[in-house]
Amino acid sequence: MMNLLRLEFRRLFRAKSFYICLAISLVMIIISAATTKMLLNMASSEEFGEAFGSMLQTPTSFSLLKSTASSSLTMVLAIFLSIFVTEDYTADTIKNIYAKGHSRDSVFGAKIISAMAAGLIMILVSALFSFAAGKVMFGEVGTMGENYIGSVLAELVILLAYAALYFAIAIAFKKTGASIAVSILGPLLVGLLLSLGNAALKSDKISLTDYWLDGRLTILTQANVEGKEVLIGFIIGVVVLLVAGAVGFVVNRSSEQ
Repeated sequence: MMNLLRLEFRRLFRAKSFYICLAISLVMIIISAATTKMLLNMASSEEFGEAFGSMLQTPTSFSLLKSTASSSLTMVLAIFLSIFVTEDYTADTIKNIYAKGHSRDSVFGAKIISAMAAGLIMILVSALFSFAAGKVMFGEVGTMGENYIGSVLAELVILLAYAALYFAIAIAFKKTGASIAVSILGPLLVGLLLSLGNAALKSDKISLTDYWLDGRLTILTQANVEGKEVLIGFIIGVVVLLVAGAVGFVVNRSSEQ
């Protein structure tokens, strides 16, 4: 197992796709912050300010760090993990690994550990970059809102749940193109079905989309978050993470590759 882990982490840190996807995530943060700054500058004009100025708030380091989860990070994770996880299967090198006596379960274990570690690195680097961008571009560190630390940690768990979901999809399809497509469109389809469920329920008290990853991130990225919403975020994230990991394990065991 240790040899497999060393192999997977060596492959990870030598993968150009890892650094390219990480760079894309950071560039998207800069673009988003620069766009906001441009809008704020436009709001200083009398004509624009009267119409939209009240809708804009100057970002801070703390607010940008929180908004990292609502950026394009999930899409970047989907693309990278699809490439990274399926590489051995598309290149047909997985047969060489099995030929050396490694079991299917140990290969799965090494792959999911390295994939989740890669996801964690990308999330943390993007978050720290967002925090620094808030100070550099807007000059404000800002203040933490209600349950700030708890909501940020809950966001982290949900993003890791996304990573586990993308891993499970990649290990199931073992094809880069199909994995990327399903990873991007699958969660969106779930959100759409839940929205249709909301329309069918016609309830003002229950929103099904709030109990899916994307809807929960929307709640957690708000400035002030209630304690119960943070707890629900942790629960949803952990459940999806464990279910995705279990499904990936079962599918991998039954796979012919």
